[in-house]
Amino acid sequence: MSEQSSKFEGMRVLVAEDEFLVSMLLEEMLDDLGCTVVGPYAELSAALEGVRAAEFDVAVIDLNLAGEKADPIIHELAARAVPFAIASGGSDTQTGQTPTALLNKPYSSAELEETVHALHAALRGNA
Repeated sequence: MSEQSSKFEGMRVLVAEDEFLVSMLLEEMLDDLGCTVVGPYAELSAALEGVRAAEFDVAVIDLNLAGEKADPIIHELAARAVPFAIASGGSDTQTGQTPTALLNKPYSSAELEETVHALHAALRGNA
């Protein structure tokens, strides 16, 4: 584990991602950074329930969950001032809310680490 990743030890990251392989890779990369993954959630209803009930610090949200736009999740996170990143493979990332970070698919582990760093900084700013 790098010095950078040790800063993220114990940070709980809610993940909403419907692509199984992408989700597995994201979980592995977050684990390598020292984060604890909450979820992952592959469907909008489950993800929204997780946002409302689970304990987490920040979130990484795919905009399209099994064909449904993740806007209700994004709005819930924004209303609660939870730092979040939008992970998207498409060009349409408009949600009406400004994410803390944007993670363009496909992304590398270095890009994810930069995103987690931005989420961590925003979280510390909210504390």
